[in-house]
Amino acid sequence: MPDIASQLRTARTEAGIDIATAEYATKIRAKYLRALESGDWAALPEETAAKSFLRTYADYLGLDGRALVETFKAGAVRVENSTDYAPSFPYSDGGARRSWRAWVAVALVLALLVGLFLIGTNSSAAEVEALVVSSAVGPLL
Repeated sequence: MPDIASQLRTARTEAGIDIATAEYATKIRAKYLRALESGDWAALPEETAAKSFLRTYADYLGLDGRALVETFKAGAVRVENSTDYAPSFPYSDGGARRSWRAWVAVALVLALLVGLFLIGTNSSAAEVEALVVSSAVGPLL
């Protein structure tokens, strides 16, 4: 029985599928597809991802993905955690902008509360009512 890598490579070439098409269809990066086809397990990010990639790619090629994953596990293949693997976050700078906006909003709310507290402690109820009425009616006059 051929090994996993050669089964994948043979199935892809017999189907006339190039790596770019397989990458687009499976959403698995081309370098990982090449690693699967060459048996370079150390190039894969981690064992869990390797099994997921293997199952997805095999199913895409019309092979039995579950059986290949079982063969992979039975072979006791160890996948090293790759140091160059880092998930990409396309909107990573958005968090900084949002936190800045949140701090501004919190500061404005606190300033409003302090202002209302100071108005309430330094004025009588009649003065506050007159201030509110004059500010509400003032623009209408």
